[in-house]
Amino acid sequence: MPLNSKTGLSDGEQKTMDALVLAYGEFLKLDRTHPDEMRDFVNGIHRLQELLAVRIARRDYPEGWPTYKA
Repeated sequence: MPLNSKTGLSDGEQKTMDALVLAYGEFLKLDRTHPDEMRDFVNGIHRLQELLAVRIARRDYPEGWPTYKA
């Protein structure tokens, strides 16, 4: 599986990260309907980015970050 040399993400993971960036950009264009929604949206994006980062840790350090197959 080829990894992006700058991010450590696989092609599929990089596409996912790019989609999150696009989603953020599109969300910025929406009118705000609640004072907390921007913070909540960004927190959600960050949580998803954390999940992608853990995938890198699992690949590079499988003993400390084990992978479990469903």
